[in-house]
Amino acid sequence: MDELATYFETEKPYLDPELNLITLSRKLNLSRVELSKAINTGLGKNINDFLNDCCIEAVKAMRNEGKQKQLSLLGIAMECSFDSKATFNRVFKRATGKFLTMYIRNYVGLNLKIISK
Repeated sequence: MDELATYFETEKPYLDPELNLITLSRKLNLSRVELSKAINTGLGKNINDFLNDCCIEAVKAMRNEGKQKQLSLLGIAMECSFDSKATFNRVFKRATGKFLTMYIRNYVGLNLKIISK
């Protein structure tokens, strides 16, 4: 778990939309089974939930850096490896209990550009 945490902190592999259990296990020189077990046991979640949670934290970090002033909501999501607005909203809501726009309005008070369809 320490190796995984260090790798994620320094390399930010979760920002790669192609990242999956197989590619991550290769990068860490672990078998798929070893990595999956480590994440499931150590974090209590599956690989997809783990990667999505990392991406959500990246979105929050971008918000804290003021990136929402330059990028739309979709732009932020795309930079954090989400492939669609719907996926991003679903994952963010599951992680925080709120859609990002509501989260920002209620908790941060920032002015966020809203995505046009």
